[in-house]
Amino acid sequence: MVVAVWLVVLMIQSACGSSEPPDPVVKHVSMQLTDSSPAFGLNLLDRLLAEPGVDNVFVSPLSATLMLSMAASAAQGQDRGAMLTTLGLDPNVDPSAQARRTIERLVQTDPDTQLELAQAVWTQKGQRMDPAYAARLRSDYHAQVANLDFTSSDAPSVVNRWVDTATHHKITGLVDSFDSSVVAFLVNATYFHALWRIQFDTHGVGGFHTFTGSTAQVPMMQRTGNVTVLTTPEYSAAQLPYKRGRFGALLLLPRSSLTPAAFADFLTLERWQQAIRYLHLATGPSLGGSCMPLDAAPAPDVGIDCEGTLVMPKFTLDYKKDLTKTLGAMGMPVPGAVMSGLCQCFLSDVVQKTYLQVDETGTTAVVASGGVGATSAPIPMVVDHPFAFAIIDNATDAPLFVGAIGDLP
Repeated sequence: MVVAVWLVVLMIQSACGSSEPPDPVVKHVSMQLTDSSPAFGLNLLDRLLAEPGVDNVFVSPLSATLMLSMAASAAQGQDRGAMLTTLGLDPNVDPSAQARRTIERLVQTDPDTQLELAQAVWTQKGQRMDPAYAARLRSDYHAQVANLDFTSSDAPSVVNRWVDTATHHKITGLVDSFDSSVVAFLVNATYFHALWRIQFDTHGVGGFHTFTGSTAQVPMMQRTGNVTVLTTPEYSAAQLPYKRGRFGALLLLPRSSLTPAAFADFLTLERWQQAIRYLHLATGPSLGGSCMPLDAAPAPDVGIDCEGTLVMPKFTLDYKKDLTKTLGAMGMPVPGAVMSGLCQCFLSDVVQKTYLQVDETGTTAVVASGGVGATSAPIPMVVDHPFAFAIIDNATDAPLFVGAIGDLP
């Protein structure tokens, strides 16, 4: 079972201060908002890894893109252009229509996956929101739009109750209080829950070497066969579809344990795209497709095994990060972007909070067979040191979220 919850908050201050039928075919599509997500997300992740004292980093680039595009739609001119350029979007086009298409596609009914996207916008009582912008929020972002007296002692409870409900009680107490300068609050909450196509078996306890060099004893789980494993001289990767194949998990494991800064150098967009490209050779247009054996290795010292074995930790983590300075260093005009469509105010803070739970739970489905390995005998992929973990939208290859897991309790 994988349960992931991510939350993006924008705080605005006043400008004055086989046993089953085969999975359905997942058609590959191209949409700018999701096509830009890997580059933006990896840039953000690598910058966060470079900060001192890092143990884990776990962010949702797609969720952040949706939220910041909602904010950008309220801005004009250079502020809007800079915000959209940082996200990898067209600086000359309002992003609302792209956001609507992305949201409506992602939340299509699937009996085996819960994917819920929720947006809310509160403005200070008495503040006037541009009617056209309010209409875009409701129609394109499916956002709840309401007034709130931020000076009231009950204001944080109003926001916290909404967040608690939207995240199925995984994120509570988000807001302690509001500063006197706050006149608007924008929130995006996304809840993802899916079952593995084929579940893992419990595999006792194993050592996990952390970013700091210490070793933690953590519960492990194993899947023997039915794992698509990519091996290269620099790293191994495993692709794990969830039931029905709309979404999948991608693990990237460097050959040796790395520091956070070295991990940032390792996890480049080029390497991400290389792993995705090699995996597509075996799974076809969608990473959720059945793995098929290759007649030859895709490159020297590179192999793909459709019957790989994976041993990895089961874990739960919480992550919260103020992204304001990091986004500013990436070119996002924060703090400072004027939100004239929202109110006479500017964008002051961006915060993301995430929750991830990974365990054995899943449902047995069609078994993939065959494979071309880099070595003559199968060697299990053992995740015993810092690794990248991402949940992928298999229709676009966009990461719903991506992280570097370097410390486990």
